[in-house]
Amino acid sequence: MDDRARPGVAWKLRFWRAATLCVIAPCVVGCVGPKAVSYTRLRYNEVVRDTNDQQLLLNIVRLRYADSPIFIDLPNITSQFEVAARGNYMGGYGNQTPGPASLGIGDLSFRDTPTLSYHPREGREIAKALLTPLSADLFIVVNAGANLEQLLLFSVNDINDVPNAPRATTLVPKSSEDNSRYLRAIRLLTSLREQEATELVFGTDEETEGASEPISRSRVEARDLLNAARDGYVYRAQGTDQVTLHKREKTLYLRISPHFIDSPEMVEVTSLFHLTPGLSKYRVKSELDDEANRKSPTPLGGDTIFINTRSILQIMTFLSKGVCIPEEHLVSGVAPTTPGPDGRPFDWTRIMAGNFVVHFQKRRPRDAEVAVQYRGYWFYIAGNDVNSRAALSILEVEFALQESDEKPTGPVLTLPIGGR
Repeated sequence: MDDRARPGVAWKLRFWRAATLCVIAPCVVGCVGPKAVSYTRLRYNEVVRDTNDQQLLLNIVRLRYADSPIFIDLPNITSQFEVAARGNYMGGYGNQTPGPASLGIGDLSFRDTPTLSYHPREGREIAKALLTPLSADLFIVVNAGANLEQLLLFSVNDINDVPNAPRATTLVPKSSEDNSRYLRAIRLLTSLREQEATELVFGTDEETEGASEPISRSRVEARDLLNAARDGYVYRAQGTDQVTLHKREKTLYLRISPHFIDSPEMVEVTSLFHLTPGLSKYRVKSELDDEANRKSPTPLGGDTIFINTRSILQIMTFLSKGVCIPEEHLVSGVAPTTPGPDGRPFDWTRIMAGNFVVHFQKRRPRDAEVAVQYRGYWFYIAGNDVNSRAALSILEVEFALQESDEKPTGPVLTLPIGGR
């Protein structure tokens, strides 16, 4: 006998199908939750990274046109997931049908409702982050993998008074500038770094010029020693019955491997940067340090590398000189130009030395790493331009280190995004 001769068999089959749907639906809900987190978290990660790069590039392009940079932070993303499932089954013998009835229904829904908080950076908060010169300690990030040549090229105005095109940090330079001597020196340092001939390390430095007047040893008690150590000071013996109090500071050093102290590269570096040759290490100090004001004007700089660091705004303005500009914008004066030695507009991209370049074209570029639209053109960093991509990464690290610890003072714009 087939199923048509046995209506009860078909009814039971429909019943078990509906029952199975009702059992599976709650299980699907339990699986969707973790999957949703895995899927959306990675997407948010990618989008935040991409938009951060786009905002930095857009502001760099704006500075090339002498326009104001604007920063809008995304301090908070709150995403709420809603997953719901239900199932219903009705069956049996009723008055509306001549035989058994079977009716089943199932429903599964997924909803993602993110809320985005935007914070325009303004006032003292952004001014402090943009205008404060970087600390010389920043260069320890080289040990974390940052490219030394790029870091020294973008972040420094001069080293021991050897200039690195400081006019390029102004929005509208009045004259062109050359940084070939500086480039030669930092490329030698980079070459030594790649040969593992140098390393940047922190050490303790004692100031002798700021030492106290001699103190009788008998007047110094144990608690004085402890208090001095707590505050960063140390007592040093002066003869048999006297001591002096010295300030101890954490100092950054450029240490030279013994095999490279007298190498041709290191000898040339010391000559270019006015350093005393033959030393195993050199202190790295900011020119904002008090000691920089006491440095000798002699041709040799001694054992200290004095670095005149830039602010984030100066770095971004310097990087903007690597932005290629459409000819029509140069001719019309939309983008500022600087006359070169031949009277023609000076090509500022040459000071970037291949470390950072931004191209332009009318249509949206394909395979670009970062692209933004501005003044009728697309400005972009090519996907295979590793140096320019690394430059953006260095800028992001420097910006993060310079950010103020103060709480945001500007308005926070919170936007709920409809579910999908």
